[in-house]
This record gives sequence, structure tokens and C-alpha cells, in this order.
Amino acid sequence: MNPELTSESRLSWSVPAKLAIDLVSAGAASLLVSPFVTILDRAIIENATGKRRLSCALKAITGDFVRNPFAFVRRREFALVYGLYAATYVSANTMETMCDAANVESAMPRFAATSAVNVSLCVYKDREFARMFSPVGPHKFPLTSLGLFAMRDAMTVAATFFTPPEIAAFIESSGYSKSTSSQAAQILFPSLVQFASTPLHLLSLDLYNHPQSMSTKRIAFVRTEYLKTVAGRISRILPAFGFGSVGNKYFREEMRTAANL
Repeated sequence: MNPELTSESRLSWSVPAKLAIDLVSAGAASLLVSPFVTILDRAIIENATGKRRLSCALKAITGDFVRNPFAFVRRREFALVYGLYAATYVSANTMETMCDAANVESAMPRFAATSAVNVSLCVYKDREFARMFSPVGPHKFPLTSLGLFAMRDAMTVAATFFTPPEIAAFIESSGYSKSTSSQAAQILFPSLVQFASTPLHLLSLDLYNHPQSMSTKRIAFVRTEYLKTVAGRISRILPAFGFGSVGNKYFREEMRTAANL
């Protein structure tokens, strides 16, 4: 058998095989993270809209999941969250695969593709959550609210991709390995960004729920809900950027190794 033909044949199917693995690993990782994020996101939205207190919402929604997980994953809110993270991981995986096949540096194309997908779908998801769980019922969503959601998510995505190296260096100086320090920094910095982005989140929801409210009332609302909403949004960083990203990488590498790719 001609070795050159064997090499060409292997190359011709390796990229489609890698892309298939990209899809499967993204789907599996999203399944791991989506229940936790769905519970947190719905509870945060219900608290911000005044439907239920955060603690009550977390307890009730978690109870729904524990009692009947199969019914839970068939809900629309779960589908929205699952679709968001599956699409985000797929865009990251496939962009890296295609860039590697073309011998092109993948960092910036991967960042651009992932950012576009994640921000747009996250804005759509939160708009739908607000409509579904607001006590005032669904109505037209203000463009200003959409813009605030987009700014909020752009801040988180940028923090994830452009974590200052000083944070990882500080963690490493405490005795942790370089890889552990880097992973911890990629969770820590987006978590810190929530202190700045949470007011945008709350203001966006208040504009939707109380379109005629005075500025003083909006400021009071943000102050009242700020700390517990920050805590809730930081809590979702670990599953979304920790378990999900690690799971996606693990499934992808293991399947590629098994397929000898």
C-alpha cells in the first residue's frame, strides 16, 4: 500500500471525525452544566422580578429537578440553557479544529466566534426567561434592556479570555501548579467581574418589569437586590466556566485519543 495515499486518506476523514467529536463532547459537557445553570438563572430572574425570594426559588426549582429530572430537562428553560452552552462549546471546538487543519493560529478566531455565539444566545435566553417568569406577563422587551444584557455578557466573556496573567501568577506563588493556577484564575476573574456587571443585569430586568419607574426607584432596586444577585451570578460561574469547560475538554481529548486522532 502506498504510504502517501494512506496519509492522504487518513487526513481526508480526520477533520470530519474531529468535528463529529467536537459536537458530541460539546453536547455531553452542556448536559453536565445545564441543570445547575437553569436552576440558578431562573431563581435569579424570579427574585429580580419579585415573583419569589432567591432562597425560596432555589429551593423550589431544585426540588423540581430532584423529584423528576426527566420532566425538568424537557422544560423550555432547560432547553434554552442547554442550547446556549452547547452552541458555545461547539463554536469553540469547531473553530479550533478548522484553524488547526488550516495551520492558522486559533486564539482570536475562537474568541470572536465564541463571543458572538455566547453573547447573542445569552441575551436571547435571558429575554425569554424574563418573559416567562415575570409576574407582569410577557410584553415587548426594551432595546435598552437587550443592550444592557449584551454589555453584561461581553464583560464576562472578555474576562474569561483575557484574564490578567498577574492573577494566575499570584495563585501560583501560593504553591499551586501552573495549570491549576491558570484554571483557577479563569474562574476567579470572571467571578470578580460580576460585581461590575450585576447592576447592568438588574437594571435591564427592572426596565422590562417596571417601564414607568422613576430613576430613584431603579437605583433603590439595584441596591436592594445587588449582593444576593452577585452571589447568585458568581455561583453560576463555576459550573458554566469550570465543570462545563473542563468536561468539554476532557470528553474531546478522550474521544480523540480513542479514535487515534
